[in-house]
Amino acid sequence: MTVQLDGLENAGRRLFDEAPCYISIQDREFRVIDANRAVLEGFGDAISKNCYAVFKGRRERCTECPVAHTFEDGREHCIEEVIFDSRGLPHEVIVRTRPLRDASGAVTAVMQLFTDITVQKELEHRLHESLNRFHSLFDISPCFVSVQNRDLRVVEANTQFKETFGNPAGRHCYEIYKRHKERCPECPVLESFADGKAHTRESVWVDRSGKEVLVVVQTAPIRDSLGNVVDVMKVSTDITEVRVLQDQLASLGKLVGGIAHSVKNVLEGLRGGVYIVNLGFRDNNQEDIRTGWAMVERNVARISSMVMDMLYCAKDRSPRRLPVSLPSVLGEVVELFRPRATECGIRLETEVAEGDCVVPGEPKDIHSLISNLITNAIDACCSEQDGKKPHRVLARVRRDGDWAVLEVEDNGAGMDEEAHGKLFTTFYSTKGAYGTGLGLLVSHKVATEHGGTISARSAPGEGATFTVKLPLQTGETK
Repeated sequence: MTVQLDGLENAGRRLFDEAPCYISIQDREFRVIDANRAVLEGFGDAISKNCYAVFKGRRERCTECPVAHTFEDGREHCIEEVIFDSRGLPHEVIVRTRPLRDASGAVTAVMQLFTDITVQKELEHRLHESLNRFHSLFDISPCFVSVQNRDLRVVEANTQFKETFGNPAGRHCYEIYKRHKERCPECPVLESFADGKAHTRESVWVDRSGKEVLVVVQTAPIRDSLGNVVDVMKVSTDITEVRVLQDQLASLGKLVGGIAHSVKNVLEGLRGGVYIVNLGFRDNNQEDIRTGWAMVERNVARISSMVMDMLYCAKDRSPRRLPVSLPSVLGEVVELFRPRATECGIRLETEVAEGDCVVPGEPKDIHSLISNLITNAIDACCSEQDGKKPHRVLARVRRDGDWAVLEVEDNGAGMDEEAHGKLFTTFYSTKGAYGTGLGLLVSHKVATEHGGTISARSAPGEGATFTVKLPLQTGETK
């Protein structure tokens, strides 16, 4: 029996010594009365020394001491702390204490077991840093980044997304930036859930202010440890400005084409005029010379006007503030275009309210504004070739509080919704290849530079009405 007990004791000692952790036994004076090989190799000769001196390099016992707590209540305790080996290197450990009792059940010593978690803590620290970097990159990304679950609810979103579309708070994606009550027919998120692949779409979203945002949407599946798609990340890039630039380039191309066509027509007119002038010189025919020279002058005036409009649109400036009478300028313009209107069978009429409407501005710019609107109205009537209704252009001037209001109304071809939406945008024309769009652009520029506004209402076959509001001369009697 003694031999068996000795064998068990020796086996227990070997297990105690070979345990892959630090084990020590302390008495009530916190002296180490026994320790395994790991403690002796890592912390030196610890026997008979105070545990706080061995493991902490302290002269007094620790404030939070699990050994003391176990002596007090006879229970096991567990804490995390840092201990220092004989070289002074720190080890993050989980400390567990267990009471050792005598035959009567009294606690006579406490076993203290240290599990080294230094590597685990380092990995946790690196993971924490990686997560922080990920969240930082996720948050500061200049794109709209969101994560959706299978119900298409946004479970996470970056700052750019929240600032533009508001806090998603678990709402459906199509409710947030599409203002829809049902999911979109073609949803790249659902496609990524279905096939586990990335997908790309172009889409139009609506921000929190109601403004449309053009985006390129890219989706990517997020998988769990088994490879199952649990969420989908959506990265969306705002391409609104790119599309605006593309539209401007397209408009510029149309402008170049329109100007080239107009210049070609002017050159043909110049060639015709020069030809007739040369015939007059050859035949000594004064009538041909006068006719040809009139053609030359007319076409030179056309190309000069075109160039001046281009220069006006390209240059930023502040117009002079001279008193300009709208009724007077309107009368001049109407008389200037009356022959052309009569030639096309169009009645050109005016209505001027009582009292003069004087606005501060550049006289020639106001003249150009009214001329462009009258010209467009006449062209709109001329474009209808059915001859079934008499055409009429009416120009009105009236006052509305502190504003002078100019309205030019025609009963011509009118415009559809698409054409109406593009009015006053760069180089847009409703005249196809025969217009450059400069007229309305000049009109818009004149109105805004003079502190006013210009708008239009129209429908196909019902004509159009252009309304210009300009501030009245300060100090004028109302």
